[in-house]
Amino acid sequence: MSTTDSRIYVGRLERNRPVVFAVGTATVERLDPPGEGFGWGMDAAGDTLALARVLLTDASGSEPPADVARRFADQILSRVPHDGFALPRETVNAWLRRVVTV
Repeated sequence: MSTTDSRIYVGRLERNRPVVFAVGTATVERLDPPGEGFGWGMDAAGDTLALARVLLTDASGSEPPADVARRFADQILSRVPHDGFALPRETVNAWLRRVVTV
């Protein structure tokens, strides 16, 4: 789980549709497919699982097992505010380290 630059994962609403970006020190990368968007928060239900996989894969550099992605969706993404969030890569990796070693 080594990372070379800091990144912050930012979810926000654009025209009432959720979009997700990875903001690095010199780059901004859109993580959700245009027109499809991810969901988060309590009302997003299954949409959070796809977002969990993308964030965990980007943060750690490898795709997480399905049960780990589901736990991240349930424990983290279902609880962020509906109108937007910012999660530092290190926070995502710290959660992942804690869950994988337990």
